[in-house]
Amino acid sequence: MRDNQEDGEGESRRRNTGAFTFLSWTAFGTALLAMFIGIFNLNQPLSVQGYYAVTALFLTMSSFVLQKTVRDNKEDQDVYGRTEVLE
Repeated sequence: MRDNQEDGEGESRRRNTGAFTFLSWTAFGTALLAMFIGIFNLNQPLSVQGYYAVTALFLTMSSFVLQKTVRDNKEDQDVYGRTEVLE
């Protein structure tokens, strides 16, 4: 299960609390905002600021994609590993 895990009694529970999820998104948003404030205040031509902004967005997007790919591959290994054992 991606978002939930089963406990010993067959009930599912969330992997992360709401507070931890909020903290994670707040930290991410604060870091992203701080980075773009730094780029905006950079004393360089607009083309250099634009380059930094686009590469920062690309790095952010690729981090999400990489995290999702690693997680999905790990879950696939867990699922296929269990199915092969059962056969």
